[in-house]
Amino acid sequence: SYQRFVSCYRCFYKLQPQLTRSIYDQFISQLQASIKEEIQEVKNEGNLEELFSLLDKIVEEAKDREEPAWRPSGLPARDVRSALVPFLLQHRSHLRRALQQRQQSSSSLAQEVLAGRDGIAELQRRIQARLQAWQ
Repeated sequence: SYQRFVSCYRCFYKLQPQLTRSIYDQFISQLQASIKEEIQEVKNEGNLEELFSLLDKIVEEAKDREEPAWRPSGLPARDVRSALVPFLLQHRSHLRRALQQRQQSSSSLAQEVLAGRDGIAELQRRIQARLQAWQ
């Protein structure tokens, strides 16, 4: 890799080879430090150390299993369906229960409205009867 660096800066290398080597060494050390710092930032931001330890734990637990672990089939639609179908069935049953509750509530409200209309009709008849008796 030093030879590549020299080939890029050939004119400078011909004039001062020791300085070129020093610049190369400094560049490499700064680059390595920068890369290590970036990796540490990614690990800190993504909480990767904890996730890696969790992954190690899962791998250790999987060693005791005799049945094979789930693997994707290669058909994303089938894999997604196998994950989504139980959720969607549960959601559908929840929606059906909510619909039944709404229908029961609606029918009881409709009965109350009909009773209110009957009450209004009865009041109108009484008013008409009193009006006729008064006249």
